Amino acid sequence: MLTTAGVTIAVLLISSAVFAQSGKKDKDKDKEKDGPNSQQLEIRMTKAEEGLLKEYMEVAKEYLKKGDQEEALTVLKRVEHINPKMDGLKQEMDRIGEELMQENEAKVELDVSKGWGNPVCEVTEGKTFRLAATGEYKLIYSTTIPLTGLPTKDPALDHVSVGPFGALIGVVVTDGKPGDPFVVNAGLEHTPKKSGLLFLRVNVPAAAKCTGDIKLQLSGAITSVAKKR
Repeated sequence: MLTTAGVTIAVLLISSAVFAQSGKKDKDKDKEKDGPNSQQLEIRMTKAEEGLLKEYMEVAKEYLKKGDQEEALTVLKRVEHINPKMDGLKQEMDRIGEELMQENEAKVELDVSKGWGNPVCEVTEGKTFRLAATGEYKLIYSTTIPLTGLPTKDPALDHVSVGPFGALIGVVVTDGKPGDPFVVNAGLEHTPKKSGLLFLRVNVPAAAKCTGDIKLQLSGAITSVAKKR
């Protein structure tokens, strides 16, 4: 009887161990079915980003070696999108951007008596140019002014509300269609929304008589109209 009882107990113990191991295996299989957890996925994403950023930086260096700052800056903008706080990234982008802004320097004189006159240069969508203006001009304008003030509806005839009366303003004309006027004042860095020809004038009504020349210095992503012709 004791032997039988001992055998029975042993069998029960062995059975419990087998069931425990089987249960553990089933749980492990369930985990495998569920896939990696959030922490594991986060680690994989971090490693993937590190690899991608390293590759981007290598590509940017190669573009710089070739003297193609514009493409290098485009690649660095992708890096900035992934990791804007990367050490030295902003400084490098600023350095390359300044080099690009100093390219294609051109000096032009703007005759304020001619309104929009002739195009100053050609500009490209999404590419920044720099413009600096110096000088003064004289204005003679006599008209009856209503209590509502001077009209600002027609950029071709009126002064426009985008900037102060008399200030230097600009517009980019694409395929004969002018975009929205923008204020220039004594200078700016501007990124056009569309490619086209850049026109400038002082912000006064077309009926005003203006005399004087404004000296302009342009650089960056511009193309001389004379070169295009």
